[in-house]
Amino acid sequence: MSKNFGAFLELDKKGLENQYIILVNGKVVAKGFDIERMLARVKKKHPKATPFVAKIPDERMMVL
Repeated sequence: MSKNFGAFLELDKKGLENQYIILVNGKVVAKGFDIERMLARVKKKHPKATPFVAKIPDERMMVL
């Protein structure tokens, strides 16, 4: 399991519903609604890292 994925599983997702998060080296470096702007900022700060991007679903979301 990757460091970023492990950090995502352990993350307290309360209050982040319907937002995107970006993790680099196991740490949340950006969160919000505009993924394109967030990715541009993260790539400038961490040009050699591969960011882990996820959208936190609403708690009522059902995945079938």
